[in-house]
Amino acid sequence: MHIQHAISCRFPKLPSKPPLHAPTLFPFPPSPLISLFTLHNHHPTSHTHISSIINSRRTHYWVVHKAMPCSSSLTSCCASGDSSSNTNTENHDNNTNGATPRNLKLTQSTFLSSLMPKTEIGVDRFLHAYPSYDGRGALIAIFDSGVDPAAAGLQVTSDGKPKILDVLDCTGSGDVDTSKVVKADADGCISGASGTSLVINDSWKNPSGQWHVGYKFVYELFTERLTSRLKKERRKKWDKKNQEEIANAVKQLDDFDQQHVKIEDAELTKAREDLQNRLDLLRKQSEVAAKHSYDDKGPVIDVVVWHDGEVWRVALDIQNIEDDPECGKLANFVPLTNYRIDRKYGVFSKLDACTFVVNVYNDGKVVSIVTDSSPHGTHVAGIAAAFHPEEPLLNGVAPGAQLISCKIGDSRLGSMETGTGLTRALIAAVEHKCDLINMSYGEPTLLPDYGRFVDLVNEAVNKHRLIFVSSAGNSGPALNTVGAPGGTSSSIIGVGAYVSPAMAAGAHSVVESPSEGIEYTWSSRGPTTDGDLGVCISAPGAAVAPVPMWTLQRRMLMNGTSMASPSACGGIALLISAMKAEGINVSPYSVRKALENTSVPIGNSPEDKLSTGQGLMQVDKCYEYIKQCHNIPCVWYQVNIKQSGKTNPSSRGIYLREASAFQQSTEWTVEVDPKFHEDANKIEELAVFEEHIELHSTDSSVVKAPDYLLLTHNGRTFKLVSVPSPLCFQV
Repeated sequence: MHIQHAISCRFPKLPSKPPLHAPTLFPFPPSPLISLFTLHNHHPTSHTHISSIINSRRTHYWVVHKAMPCSSSLTSCCASGDSSSNTNTENHDNNTNGATPRNLKLTQSTFLSSLMPKTEIGVDRFLHAYPSYDGRGALIAIFDSGVDPAAAGLQVTSDGKPKILDVLDCTGSGDVDTSKVVKADADGCISGASGTSLVINDSWKNPSGQWHVGYKFVYELFTERLTSRLKKERRKKWDKKNQEEIANAVKQLDDFDQQHVKIEDAELTKAREDLQNRLDLLRKQSEVAAKHSYDDKGPVIDVVVWHDGEVWRVALDIQNIEDDPECGKLANFVPLTNYRIDRKYGVFSKLDACTFVVNVYNDGKVVSIVTDSSPHGTHVAGIAAAFHPEEPLLNGVAPGAQLISCKIGDSRLGSMETGTGLTRALIAAVEHKCDLINMSYGEPTLLPDYGRFVDLVNEAVNKHRLIFVSSAGNSGPALNTVGAPGGTSSSIIGVGAYVSPAMAAGAHSVVESPSEGIEYTWSSRGPTTDGDLGVCISAPGAAVAPVPMWTLQRRMLMNGTSMASPSACGGIALLISAMKAEGINVSPYSVRKALENTSVPIGNSPEDKLSTGQGLMQVDKCYEYIKQCHNIPCVWYQVNIKQSGKTNPSSRGIYLREASAFQQSTEWTVEVDPKFHEDANKIEELAVFEEHIELHSTDSSVVKAPDYLLLTHNGRTFKLVSVPSPLCFQV
């Protein structure tokens, strides 16, 4: 038996309604003790309360393993839209979690809507009321495996602006050393880094006459899936060519024998042996390739960099990739520069159909060739912000939003993120002045809300006002399975995965849909090991969204909290679009409070909050809340709890696991520290901050708390007492 105690700051539903109360006692085997207390703030126009949920959970040690994107399945699906129909005819009641009859029948429009779910979170209602607040003015950084700028729906926004403003490889997996400098000879040729003689296009401007050269094995830029496909296709061509050579060798040997029936001359004997050896070698080569693995190291591409007097230019020699030797020559390549400058991309060849962009660093000494390390990032970007003017029902949540792609999944490590890549991505998000970050990546962690990356995230949120959204994880339904950083970090909005009846019927094509919306069973559950709730809100956890061109399909079905996170992120982008247009201050603190206090609860059991957080987000209600409460101070409550008389590290909640912990009274010191943004006005915001908080325990037989607390900017502490329970002695 154990108790988890999580404290979080929330505003109420609306000023005219009573504040939300968390659930009361609920059972977990074996005979757990659950309770809650709520802190109410008496504000002239609204109430703020801090809820503390005490829940049962099971804990084991964490094993840190390879990071994976938070999508639990990958299934291909194609769809076509009806451009004349741009509204979803489904109209779920907000209080029924999308409940529908079991004999749900989808129409063409509702089927398409189910492939990119938006009705479930109130997007359709919001855009019907505010059609121009479709994400315009919002900039989202996608921390993922990379986004393909050629993917369907990722070229322009709904108002005609470029969709993707920058594409970056933060991992360094596509870096090419181009520090070697050469000069062209009299014939306009240079020696490439691979040793190949390359012809320079005489129309290219190069005032210095210096050409930086480097090379790269192209398979190092491709995903394992694409490399496997290319190897199979190249193997077929090789086998065909080898068989042709064997046939030619047999013919030449037969012709020789017919012409020389009797061989006595030593030269003729040597010539026949040569023909026979050639045939034997070709046959042996074919046998070895058949019996053993076909070892294809892949083509080599030469990279040439120069400065044209204005910007750095990059050209590639890709003759080794193309079937036609006349194709892919360096001189025929259309030079590229840093993507953020002209927003152009290239394609290696028709065979691979893999797009890439380039970025030049260190005065031409390093070229970054950016490709994606899996379809995951493009899919995530499509959910958040894809724009399909010909298929509006398949639009992402915020079709007017713009993106930057920050590749954190290292191609050399099977798309696992690295600390360096994450740090570079955060720097890029701050430099681009992004409003939002979506990170659908994560893994278990030993220490929640801890580490260098968490410190940098805190700085990005608290100082630069970035709203960080991330997936909670796909390790449910067991307790204590939320992943890092999405489900374990206080500054990040962790999102769980929800499925509606329409999604089940349309996207998943199930035979019988559930009668009401539910959380996916694999969606990770809280609480964290230090007592935090873990999951903040929930959003649709599946979608048919764009994927990279090299997959040879436009869209694909994926499900996971990886899909729930960009759905929520896109919904927040709509809010930011509206807030900027209406002159409302954008703060991650106020946005999070609004989300938590307008979400619709999922499920009827109190313990469902461990999976769903505060419930299914509702964009339209959230915006109405923001409009009415935008004058409330932008503050976040940092809570640290320690057991009195103990030297244990502080935690974000009270967590008692063993039955022995409730065999005697235990006193806890709770420190509540209001946190403002670093640029908050000291006189107008900090000095005048004062809240009158009322404390409630939903079960005083489990937890006893004071009645009131006066909270100022410098924070306050108070005591809690967990009391012995007879239930503990019945285990």
